[in-house]
Amino acid sequence: MLLITDRLDESRELARRLGVWGPCRVVPLERDGDETGTPSAIIVSDVDLAHRGTVEAMRTVLARHRHKETPFLCLLRDMTARSTIQAQAIGASEILPTNTATSVLVKTIDQLLREGTEPVRGTAAFTRAHLATAAVSLADMLESASAGKPIALSAVEASVEAIDQAAGASDIGDWLQVVWSYDDLTYQHCMLVAGLAASFAHQLGFSSEDRRLVTRAAVLHDIGKSRIPLEILHKPGALDEAEQAVVRTHPAIGHAMLLAQGGFSPEVLAAVRSHHEYLDGSGYPDGLGDGQIPDLVRMITICDIYAALIERRSYKPPMMPEQAYDILVLMGTKLDSALVRVFEQVVQKTVQAA
Repeated sequence: MLLITDRLDESRELARRLGVWGPCRVVPLERDGDETGTPSAIIVSDVDLAHRGTVEAMRTVLARHRHKETPFLCLLRDMTARSTIQAQAIGASEILPTNTATSVLVKTIDQLLREGTEPVRGTAAFTRAHLATAAVSLADMLESASAGKPIALSAVEASVEAIDQAAGASDIGDWLQVVWSYDDLTYQHCMLVAGLAASFAHQLGFSSEDRRLVTRAAVLHDIGKSRIPLEILHKPGALDEAEQAVVRTHPAIGHAMLLAQGGFSPEVLAAVRSHHEYLDGSGYPDGLGDGQIPDLVRMITICDIYAALIERRSYKPPMMPEQAYDILVLMGTKLDSALVRVFEQVVQKTVQAA
């Protein structure tokens, strides 16, 4: 994805939001020196089209970077008739306000990419379609939570349904490949844990209702991170002790958020608060022991740890699935050994995606 902008500093947040879909390369309008015109799947612009000089500069940059079939999403700060006409004149495929919600941006980009390319068939297409649905819903949830607004239960259920269907109909390896195309680490982690948990529930032969409960808990397990400062969540290196202490507040924060809103089951609330607890009492935030941690929480904990180990981060290479599973085994009495043994079958399905 390519973002063209005439306000580089302000567009960093937009680039982060666009990163929900995939890696986003930013090109400053006035300092574009990429003469090669590296192909992009889609072009997005955040440019003030009220001035003739800016419009001409956009024509020049688009001529360099846009290929015949490349979709172009034009974001406007001022949705006046003049700006809209200018956007149409430079070939916009779609026009939206700059402050459009992330969920709408993701959905629009998905639609433009579907229209601009040959249809993908088979399980990969099925997986991407469901992942796009889940991503839109997750974006709604995280944006609402970050703003202190109630989380729409309909968004939660749409995400749960999409992930459960994808886990049942396609290989978890397909799911991981698509998830890893997302650039935003918070979205990536939530999607990864949810996909693993859904696959785990299928592997255990759970009923439809129980699978959805597990997936729902996984989708919401890190909702408290919506209140953690972005400079900590997106730090390009390892966190220091003070930053780690801030991050460790997210289970209690998420639990308090959902409890205050109401409408969430005790099982989901327990998973949100206790997914960093260990059976030997060494976890946080409450130092719970073996008899205090429900099976659902134990499942989410295993998926959460495994996901963190195989994730691709700028400051560390991802572990191979077998190596990550060995760490789960070596954690011994911290985790439920019976569930860890069953989880090995899920791990084997992730090997091809590594």
